[in-house]
Amino acid sequence: MYQHDLKIQKGIKNKVRVQFKNSDQKRLPVSSTATYVFSMFDAVGQRQLIQKQIAVLDDSVTLFQISRQPAVANTLTFADASMIAVGQTVTGFGIPANTTVTAISSGSVTLNNMTTVAVSTSTDLVFNTLALRGVGELTFAESDTINLDTGSYTYSITYQDPSDGTYLPTYADTYYGVNGTLQLLDNVYPVLQPSTEISTFQRSFNSTTSLFQYNTRAVNAHPEYKSNQALHTVAYYMTNFIGTVYLQATLNNNPDYQAQYSTLETRTYNGFSGIDYINFNGLYSYIQVLFVPAKGPLDSTNDNPAYWGSFDKVVYRG
Repeated sequence: MYQHDLKIQKGIKNKVRVQFKNSDQKRLPVSSTATYVFSMFDAVGQRQLIQKQIAVLDDSVTLFQISRQPAVANTLTFADASMIAVGQTVTGFGIPANTTVTAISSGSVTLNNMTTVAVSTSTDLVFNTLALRGVGELTFAESDTINLDTGSYTYSITYQDPSDGTYLPTYADTYYGVNGTLQLLDNVYPVLQPSTEISTFQRSFNSTTSLFQYNTRAVNAHPEYKSNQALHTVAYYMTNFIGTVYLQATLNNNPDYQAQYSTLETRTYNGFSGIDYINFNGLYSYIQVLFVPAKGPLDSTNDNPAYWGSFDKVVYRG
């Protein structure tokens, strides 16, 4: 019945159709009132992980005529034809291959082919939609697989015997194996990448302003993965910080000095503690954050953290 590995995606809704076939690999009609149960378990310890009933989509119905055909014909007569639909296939003794229903009028059913013999009232006639013959559907909810590891699992499908309520195996392959292999995958969505966090800064002295400044150095903005309207977010973490912070970016693929950067935004803080963030759009090769601490009123330089506080870290996501 299921010779190939079954593949489903982790953490999302999956719908899987099961095709029931006989030993000759022909579609086998199954009753919509029958109970088929799917069980998935660990391939090593056989610990059951998922158990679900399969919804039977097969619309097969078996009917008997209320009167024998007087001769070969293309019509059949039933007491109730409400379960039959135009376009369904018909099989049974005396019904040629590829026979379908073309019209229904009360209990009279018209076929596209003539019967090969006069069909009796004891002949069981099976009507169904060919595409749904022997088909069941199994639905996995997001919660069924979200906590499972990706990899291989074993599964089986059993049938409940209506006479005593016991379960029988439905065989998996031509060698009468009862188990199939399920591959649980996690590749339908892209994997979220961690943000870039910088907590150590390069210190330098700006001879033009006669002030010390600190920068993150070049942070790769990965332009190869983005469009012109790419969204970037930079978060500043500060403790009692006094000073000015410059958000800068460049199109240069190998920036090595300050002049290659353009300032996108400047913010000044006066004893700020907490997180401040900036969202911006654009296609850039690299970004950097540069901050210049304030100089205390009694200090000759801005090299006094006791005055200007702490610029703790930068978190960048692009």
